[in-house]
Amino acid sequence: MSLAIDIAFYAAFALFGAAAVTSYLYLRADKEGMLGVTQRAIAVAAGLLFVAFCLRWASYGRIPLTNMVDIVNLLLVMSTAIVLTLVRRESLRALVCYYAPPLAALSLLNVLLGFNKLHQEPKALNDTFLAIHVGLAFLAYALFLIASLTSFVYIVQARRLKSPQTSAGTAKLPPLEHLDATLYRLITWGYPFFAITLVLGFIGAYLYPDELGARWWLSAKIFYAVFMAALYSFSFHSRRLGLLRGQKLAYVMVIGFAVMLAIYVLLGVTGL
Repeated sequence: MSLAIDIAFYAAFALFGAAAVTSYLYLRADKEGMLGVTQRAIAVAAGLLFVAFCLRWASYGRIPLTNMVDIVNLLLVMSTAIVLTLVRRESLRALVCYYAPPLAALSLLNVLLGFNKLHQEPKALNDTFLAIHVGLAFLAYALFLIASLTSFVYIVQARRLKSPQTSAGTAKLPPLEHLDATLYRLITWGYPFFAITLVLGFIGAYLYPDELGARWWLSAKIFYAVFMAALYSFSFHSRRLGLLRGQKLAYVMVIGFAVMLAIYVLLGVTGL
């Protein structure tokens, strides 16, 4: 079982890396066939990570959702599924080559920082309720990750249109109105998922008071979750009301992602 987990995990990493290379070949070398190769590579890579997830579950009899490898693996699987859903539209197909390199970088980070935890026994989650809560949280974060990447692409495309110079890579980007609609769709998907996650989290705080402690509301994780909820809410309602859209919304999402990443690193460094 351990060997099978290793094969699936490292083969997925290799395929994400290959997808980053084929993305470059499509965008820079103008090799049209590499677009489909990139899409298939990340699909198979995500499938292999899901296999590794299932094998760990079967090996330990616990849902693997509690250490770094499990978290990043599931984030990669969900993020890739979201990407593959988006690029089914012909006008957005080229976006897969902008999503693939960041996914490859995340996979590399997982290998470098979490490889020693690949065979670590997952901690027990008390019941299905907590598993659903954690799973929905990961889905909301995956949607936020892809929304942030889409925002970055929007900013690049907006600057390209204002510049007299262009490149083969940016010339393949979808129109701004398609990117704006895609960004709003991702926020629209992620906002309710994260709202449900928060509600379930507060319910869990009362269902398991002994585990969380009396001062659970001062936890750094709660601060992190409240920040995410506020960002999702602000972005969704501002866009829906027409107060924030296009490049302004893109900047909000990119800056929000940077702040979220900084908070995550701070929590990890301080051990909170």
